[in-house]
This record gives sequence, C-alpha cells and structure tokens, in this order.
Amino acid sequence: MTYAVVSCRKCKRQRMIDRSAESSKCPYCGNTDEHKGLRIIFEDKDQKAVRDALAQMHPFDIPDKKKPAEGIDPLSTLIYRYEKCRDPKERLEMVAAGLTEIYGTFTLEDLEKVDEKNAERLLKTMTELCLVYEVRYGRYRT
Repeated sequence: MTYAVVSCRKCKRQRMIDRSAESSKCPYCGNTDEHKGLRIIFEDKDQKAVRDALAQMHPFDIPDKKKPAEGIDPLSTLIYRYEKCRDPKERLEMVAAGLTEIYGTFTLEDLEKVDEKNAERLLKTMTELCLVYEVRYGRYRT
C-alpha cells in the first residue's frame, strides 16, 4: 500500500490519498478526483512519512493561549459574562472575583458599572453569603 500527497483539481489544496483506491473525495471542497490523473507531490509506503511531509508543507500553528488578547476592556468582558450568566450564585461569585481582579478592591460605584439598578442589593447579598468582605470602609474584595 502506498500513500501520496496530491493537490485537489478543484480547490488546489494539498491532501493525502491512498494510492490503492481509484478515487477519493477532497476533505476541503468535497470534489471527487480520480487518482490516475493527479500530480504526485510526495509518495511513500509509510503513512506517517506522508503525513509528516504534508505537515511540513502546511504547518499548523497553535495560537498561544497564555498570551492575553490586546485591546480588550476587562470590565466590558465582565459585564458581558454577567449578563449572559443564568445561575444567580455563580453570577455573584463571578462579579465579586472579576471586580477584585480588575480593581484589587472595589466600591459600590464599581459594582454600579456592572449592574446599575441592583448594585446595592448585589453587594448586600455578596456580603451575606461571605463572597466579599470589607477591607476598609466602602472597599470590598473577595
């Protein structure tokens, strides 16, 4: 059994084929190509060698997940997550942790930026559930 790297006739992208089959379907565009007329770019009996050759032609770069996205406002992200969260307790925990992460210690005014109408009630509930504590008058943290 022999494997090869070929280009699709329709979309021109490289892919691997099994040479013992008469035709195959392109995974990118869905076009079915007859193998006998395709130009062979690389061929080997070892499937791993052919996969490695294809990977070298088109390396797959994995984005660095640890690098923070640039230009994103953490407060607007917290507000978006707060609005989409449906579990009340998880919502309170998320806001408390998020504001502490952003500001270190936060105030009622900072909480009003997240939920203007319910800020006082949220703060009261967070203190009752021991999610936040007052480090000094009017300043809270998780």
